[in-house]
Amino acid sequence: MNKNFFLGKLKIKLILCLIFSFILSVGLFLLLQTTGEDLLENHLNKTSFIENQEKQAISEFRSYVSENGLTINDQDKITGWVREAKYVNIYIYKKNKLVYATDGYTSTTENKEFLLSTILKDRPFYDIKFSDTSAQIYMECFFEYKYFYIVTIFGVAISFLFFIIIMLFFISRKTAYIGILENEIKILEGGNLNYPITLKGKDELSSLAQSINEMRKSFIERLESEDKARIANSELVTAMSHDLRTPLTALIGYLDIIEYKKYKTDEAFVKYIHNSREKAYQIKHLSDKLFEYFTVFNTNDDDLELELFDGIQLIDQLIDEQLTILQNNGFHFQFNSCDTPFQIEVHLISVRRVFDNLFSNITKYADKSWPVKINCYVKHQLLFIDIENHINTELDKINSTGIGMKTCEKIIERHKGKIAVTSTEEIYSVHISLPAKN
Repeated sequence: MNKNFFLGKLKIKLILCLIFSFILSVGLFLLLQTTGEDLLENHLNKTSFIENQEKQAISEFRSYVSENGLTINDQDKITGWVREAKYVNIYIYKKNKLVYATDGYTSTTENKEFLLSTILKDRPFYDIKFSDTSAQIYMECFFEYKYFYIVTIFGVAISFLFFIIIMLFFISRKTAYIGILENEIKILEGGNLNYPITLKGKDELSSLAQSINEMRKSFIERLESEDKARIANSELVTAMSHDLRTPLTALIGYLDIIEYKKYKTDEAFVKYIHNSREKAYQIKHLSDKLFEYFTVFNTNDDDLELELFDGIQLIDQLIDEQLTILQNNGFHFQFNSCDTPFQIEVHLISVRRVFDNLFSNITKYADKSWPVKINCYVKHQLLFIDIENHINTELDKINSTGIGMKTCEKIIERHKGKIAVTSTEEIYSVHISLPAKN
């Protein structure tokens, strides 16, 4: 299933943080609002602040009427003053009849005359003189609302600030981690590949850090493999130079004897010719091995064209070819063929080269008095081939550059398999495993 179908873990964390911050902010707002309103209401009830505000408003309205010479019919100007005062409603009565109201507390008679609302009969009234008549007013004040609004605005501001702080805390943690990753990547860029990348959390950033860490380890392994290969190639070239120099020096010596006729008899001449021929073949064999080694090691894995074969038929055929050679060289063998049907994907020429090298070593270094044991079996979708022989202890010296075994190791690795060698004083064993298909 495509992972992009789902929201990323970092997005989910951000959404959860938004929800969490919002819930905490709303809770804080409700707490501040409730507490603020209770404190404000207690303060206003214990003091005469509202009463003083009402008296001041009455006084200001009287002054406004007097200074502007308003008549009782100048309702537009009265309405203008109410709008500027904001937190008041005015009811003007003349002879117990309502002639002006700002909030609709009125009732009408059949002849459309306004009467004193029953709601306002018990409220305190104040006398006021207009330029044309006298009247009574009742002023309804809401000055406490102004302070309730201030409490609300203060609660909203504090809650919003709290929301921002929580979000910044979450974001700062992530940006700090990004800064750590940036510094650590710069350390890697400087060449210190052994510096580990910090892993924190379980989201896209930690996944990125894990990927960088794996890439760092892979690069280190690749560098180590390249160093090992370079050292191995250097040792191989040194060994090959020595192995080639020995027969080449002998060949030059034999040819000098023949060239300058330093031999005494015809039999000696024939002997020097034979020895020269043997040394030339020895040099050719070494050069072929060297060419084979560099051919295998300089071939890319993508250039290896694999073919699918019936596993039992292919392995039996390859081993039968080698067993014939063993018989011709006087060896005995015990071969246990695989009895589990399977298929195997290999590059036939390369695999045949592996068997050629392994059984060539057997003909050179194995003890003919002991049988060569070959065992094949399939287990856990892997083909196992075990080859065991006794070492010929009568050999004075084993002349081997190890090129053949290195070539076998490389070929098996390219087939995604493994090859291991175990050796004691008497027994030499090779263990091969290759991927198999049922």
